[in-house]
Amino acid sequence: MLEFKKIEENDKLIKKYKNITNVISVLRLFILALSFVFVVLLISLKEYILYSILAGSTLIIFIIFVLLTNRLYDKYNSYKNIKKAYEIHFLRRNHDLNKFYDLGNDFLNKEDYKSSDLDLFGKNSIFEYLSICKTKEGRNKLASYLKDGNINKDKYQELLFNLKDKEEVIELEASLYNFRNDAKKYSKDNLNYGANNKIKLKLSYFIPILSLIGLIVYSILVLTIKLNPYFIFLFLGLDFILSKLFINNEIFSLEAVVYYNICDSYLDFSKKILSFNVEDKFYNELKENIAKEIKNLEKLKHLYSILSMRKNVIFNVISNLISFDFFVMLIYNRNTKKCVKLNDLFDSVNELEVVLSFLNLLNDNDIYTKAFDSDILEIEDGIHPLIKDPIPNSIKTSGGIILTGSNMSGKTTFMRMVGVNQILKESSGIALARSFKSPNIKTYTSLRINDLLSEGISTFYAEILRMKMINKAIKEEKSLILIDEIFKGTNHDERIKGSLMLIEKLLEHKAIFIISTHDFELCDAKGIENYHFNEEYNDDKISFDYKIKKGKSSSKNALYLLHLADII
Repeated sequence: MLEFKKIEENDKLIKKYKNITNVISVLRLFILALSFVFVVLLISLKEYILYSILAGSTLIIFIIFVLLTNRLYDKYNSYKNIKKAYEIHFLRRNHDLNKFYDLGNDFLNKEDYKSSDLDLFGKNSIFEYLSICKTKEGRNKLASYLKDGNINKDKYQELLFNLKDKEEVIELEASLYNFRNDAKKYSKDNLNYGANNKIKLKLSYFIPILSLIGLIVYSILVLTIKLNPYFIFLFLGLDFILSKLFINNEIFSLEAVVYYNICDSYLDFSKKILSFNVEDKFYNELKENIAKEIKNLEKLKHLYSILSMRKNVIFNVISNLISFDFFVMLIYNRNTKKCVKLNDLFDSVNELEVVLSFLNLLNDNDIYTKAFDSDILEIEDGIHPLIKDPIPNSIKTSGGIILTGSNMSGKTTFMRMVGVNQILKESSGIALARSFKSPNIKTYTSLRINDLLSEGISTFYAEILRMKMINKAIKEEKSLILIDEIFKGTNHDERIKGSLMLIEKLLEHKAIFIISTHDFELCDAKGIENYHFNEEYNDDKISFDYKIKKGKSSSKNALYLLHLADII
């Protein structure tokens, strides 16, 4: 678990920059008010030259002062983001996910049974626990790795262990909080629009320019031969109307302000990545991709800043009195020539979002390990990331396990621990255990079977659907199969026969499987190993140690629990 040593120092910096920015805000307001006072004096005293110079000068001073001091506000916000990152880590360590708002609900798929059974997505899920991804592609990438595995898991594993115990990584993580929530809605294709689409100028676009030329000519005549100046307003109005009638292009419908903000956040995070050094080949490959394209990102950001100016309604109205939209198109075309698609930069940034998400496994847990490939499943002191104060458990098998034990003794939680760590291994190369070895295999589950009466599906039919999926999977590849209370939706005799036939098939296809059951007859199946959980009774109280043990269970507690509830 990462030790935080810089929290107090960061809090002091927040306090320092808060005081500084408060003073700056007062000074800004004072300078702007002074400029306004000079304007009022100009109008009331009619000392045009003197007060025009004073008003203009103070306004220029205000603008320069704002530009020079904005970086201090940026510093203040960066330290606040670091504080937020620390707070999120403490919440994760306390397993308080109520303030984690990205549940990954959009990745839920009722046909992907393991996602539901192992709580990969949704409330109190693995995705919610891990994710600090802020972009659409970053979130998609993390979800994809959890569902389907990651071909770069070995690179991830090495990088994660090179990043652990480096508190400076919190600053890298904190820069992700500059992304706004709407960044999750827009893909890199949206952002790359400005690098791909030049505006084809139409003849109609030039019509407002005729009005603008007329405005300029008439204004010169007003100054030279004293024509009526009020007709200037007619030209301005005509220019506005013609601009709105004839200048219309799809680039004006782009969410330019949003794109600008997202590009700005990508730029800030990219700069943090480039300034952060770690001896790791994969990290430096990603860093090199970003370095090659960061100048183009700055150009793309500038392109959207041009478009975003017209999103201000007041500015749009005033500026189009002189055909501003036409000139925006010309500037857009000039700048889009300088822009290129930024696939490598976006992909590298998204990859590092996911890396930092998986890094939470190491930073916020005491028990973790590099997960290694092996022909057998071997776990030493494995824990479940979503359980507070978990009881570590160990297992070693190359085939099948029948798991018995009383109700509430820990069977299902144990199977979820195994499944989740296999998923983490395939997606990041990391497992929460003292040591973890397993084959490169996919996980299939039947742990959470419910009657879906609204869909006309019974418990047993729901089991059949899952067994059909498992049957197909084991024929195609070696798999990890986790089944809780096998065939509980049917009668005892058929459950035993069906379960024994399935066990035989799983062994035939060399699957690694764990099946929990209350039917002790399955403990005598050929080719399986028996493990169990048990309980203790003291003074009409039942207690569990939640430790797995070899052999089959010798106890049952259903009647005792009914007795404790005063039902029998």
